[in-house]
Amino acid sequence: MSELNDDLLALAKLRLEEILTFFGVNTGVKAGFAGETIELSVETDVTGRLIGHRGETLAALQQLLNAMVRGQTSERVFVSIDIAGYKRSRAAHLTERVQADAKKVIETGETKYLRPMNAAERRLVHMALADLPEVFTESEGEGTGRRVVIKRVGSSG
Repeated sequence: MSELNDDLLALAKLRLEEILTFFGVNTGVKAGFAGETIELSVETDVTGRLIGHRGETLAALQQLLNAMVRGQTSERVFVSIDIAGYKRSRAAHLTERVQADAKKVIETGETKYLRPMNAAERRLVHMALADLPEVFTESEGEGTGRRVVIKRVGSSG
């Protein structure tokens, strides 16, 4: 199993390097595991083309790479790509923002409806607020309109 994981890690790293070369970006890729997730990190100054507007190009790259790697195995595996710390920075900013939102919900009792988010961002919000006993979170909506709602415990809405 570990040999297969190492093979998948090498495959994911190689495929991402090939994609980066296609974009004209010749840089190394750092690769490792975090649980069942293959984490790939790219340090480069050429971020605009690789990240895109609000991370859309990065998300597409990640989706493409996931399809390529999953096509090579029956194992449950997920590939996460971070370009120049973009995801890490965005996650920190989102966490900080929703913690401030939660504080307002606790103070005012008013429910907070966050903007629509992708599944990874919603999961991050749920985890960021899980340790606050005064609030709870739930996802509402469908498809691209799915969003997290922050409510004070004991409130009806």
